[in-house]
Amino acid sequence: MYPVNLILDDKPCLVIGGGKVAYRKVKGLLAANAAVTVLAPILEEQLILLKKAGKIRWLDKIYTEGDITNYALVICATDSEKINQAAAIEAKSKKILINIVDCLPLCDFAVPAVIRRGDLLVTSSTNGKSPAMAREIRRELEKILDVGYAPFIEILALLREEAMQAIPTFRQREVFWRDILNEDVLMLVRNGRLKEAEDKIRNAISSFRS
Repeated sequence: MYPVNLILDDKPCLVIGGGKVAYRKVKGLLAANAAVTVLAPILEEQLILLKKAGKIRWLDKIYTEGDITNYALVICATDSEKINQAAAIEAKSKKILINIVDCLPLCDFAVPAVIRRGDLLVTSSTNGKSPAMAREIRRELEKILDVGYAPFIEILALLREEAMQAIPTFRQREVFWRDILNEDVLMLVRNGRLKEAEDKIRNAISSFRS
């Protein structure tokens, strides 16, 4: 597998199925700012609430050929092997990315376990071989990433602009960031001491101006 983070902002994405698994997939797509449509004859309660809030579009029907046309990405979360097979065949014929839940051979991509902290996105995958293990690894990572990291990303965005002004070449900046984002700085972030971490980096940037 080749790891990528898809940019789905406002892109039309379809989830086939209306149960709890479909709801989890919808949540992930909404977090990526996708324009989500759910195709199912029945929706579970949380999906109904999303529809009422105007966050998803609902097609009240069972999947038939032609339903996935014009979507950038499809996730099939049904218990019907027949629907899964048919949707996968149609998607591949139209070169539309598709994921069939719990059926990797029919998929173009696997959905990893995800941690989102603001603009920080961390994923854990076992190439579809053990989603349960991927989830456990995610839980372990959450213990580390819960404090400080998301707000520090915003600080780093500003510091990056300052570094681009002070450090003349791309190569020098690459070496600078590799050296400065060391264990000492990350320990400050993990302990919530963001100002100290910011000052440490800003002082290092300033050394290029002297």
